[in-house]
Amino acid sequence: MLQATIITVVLAVIMLGIPLGGSWLNLSRQQLSADAAAVLEEVRIATDTRLAEGRPLDEALLQQYVDAQPDLFLTISVTVDGTAITAGDPPGDNPLHVNSNGAYGQLINVYIPQSDVRTHTASAWVLIAVASLAAISVGVSVALWQAQRIAMPLARLNRRAEELGSGRARGPWTPSGIAEIDDVAEELSRSGALLTERLEAESRLASDASHQLRTPLTALSMRLDEILATSSEEWVRDEARISLEQIDRLTEVVHDLINAPRSSHRRTPGVVELRTILTQQSEEWSPAFRNARRELRIQVPRTATVWGSVGPLTQVLATLIENSLAHGGGRTTVKVRRSDRSTVIEVTDEGEGVDPALGNRIFERAVSGGSSTGVGLALARTLVEDDGGRLELLTEKPATFGVFLISAPGEEDIDDETEPQDEAQDLSQLPQGAVVRRSRRGARARRSA
Repeated sequence: MLQATIITVVLAVIMLGIPLGGSWLNLSRQQLSADAAAVLEEVRIATDTRLAEGRPLDEALLQQYVDAQPDLFLTISVTVDGTAITAGDPPGDNPLHVNSNGAYGQLINVYIPQSDVRTHTASAWVLIAVASLAAISVGVSVALWQAQRIAMPLARLNRRAEELGSGRARGPWTPSGIAEIDDVAEELSRSGALLTERLEAESRLASDASHQLRTPLTALSMRLDEILATSSEEWVRDEARISLEQIDRLTEVVHDLINAPRSSHRRTPGVVELRTILTQQSEEWSPAFRNARRELRIQVPRTATVWGSVGPLTQVLATLIENSLAHGGGRTTVKVRRSDRSTVIEVTDEGEGVDPALGNRIFERAVSGGSSTGVGLALARTLVEDDGGRLELLTEKPATFGVFLISAPGEEDIDDETEPQDEAQDLSQLPQGAVVRRSRRGARARRSA
C-alpha cells in the first residue's frame, strides 16, 4: 500500500505539478514585467514634467526611482537628443527589458538583470518543491495509517491460524471492521471446530481399534505359546514359532501406527542385525513362493549390522518381497552388499520389470502400477528415510530396488576378520531353525504391557 500510494502521489505531482509550476514561473516573469512597466510609467511622467518645465534631465532624477524599488535591482536609461542618462548598475546579459517613448521624444528603457529574474523564479521553484513534498508526505502518512489499519487485523488472523494449527484454546474473534478479514476469521473458526471434532473422532477410533486388535492378538499369541510348549512335532513347533514372530511384528506395526501421530519426536535408530530379519522373511515368504512355483533366494553375509529400526525395516523388506511376488516373475533374489560405511539390500526378480513411464514416480502415493495402490512403496520409502537411509529403484528391467542403510559395527566383526565380509550365505538353503533368531522376550514384555 505504501508503494502504491507513493507511486500514485508522484504521478499526480508529475502530471499536475509540472504544468502548475510552469504556469507559476510564467506568472512570476509577468509580475516582474508588470513591476518594470510601472516604474517605466513613473519615469515617463517625471521626465515629461521636467522637459515641459524646460529643465534638463539628470542621473539623480532617475536614481530616486531605482532606490524606490528595494526588492528589484533596476537599471533605468533615458535618451534625449542623442544623450543617454543612466542610473543603476549595468544589467548584464539577457536582462528583462521594457521601454517606451515620452511626449518630448525621449526614449525610456527599464532593465531587470537576469540574476534578479532567477532569484524571483527560484522562490517559485522552492514553493513548488515544498508543495510536492507536502503532498507526498501526506500520501505516505495516509498510506501508513491505512496499512496499519489492515495489517493489525491480518496479524491477529495469522496468530489465530497458528493457534488452529497447534490446537491451543481459542477465544472469540473480535471484529476488525474489515468485512473480508472478519469473514476469513469466522471461516477459520468453523473449520477449526470441524477439524477438532474429526481429530477427536479419529483418536477415539484409533484407540478403539488398538484395543480391539491387541486383545485377539494377545489371545492368539498365548494359544500359539501353548502349542509351542506342548507339541512334540518339530514342524508344528516351527510353524507356531513363525506365526508368533508374525504376531509380534503385527503388534509392533499396530503400536507404531497408533502412537506415531501422537509423538512429536522422530524415533532413534539402533543397531539391527539384517541376518535375523532376513531369516524371518525367508521363513514367512518361502511357502507363498513355493505355492506360486517360484523361488525366493536370500543372500546375506555372516556379519550385516546397520543403523535402523527393526519394525520399520521389516515392513520395508516385506513390502518389497510382496511386490515382487505379486507383480514380478521368476526367481526373486534378496542380496546384501556391505562396506565399512554403507550397506545395500537389493531386491530383484526376473519379471517384466517396471513400466518406464512410471520410473521413480512409482514411489508417489498417487501413482499405481497394475492393481497396486502405490501406497506401499511410498510408505516404505518414508520408513527408510526416517532412519537416515534411502530406498531407490536401481533398474527398471529387471526391477531392482535398493535399500541403502548406514553400516553399524556388529558383535561378529572381530571374529570374522579372517573371512571376507562380502561372502554371502544363501539363507534359503538352510534348514528351518538353523539360524539364531530374534529373542522374543522383549516382544512378550511389550504385549503384556
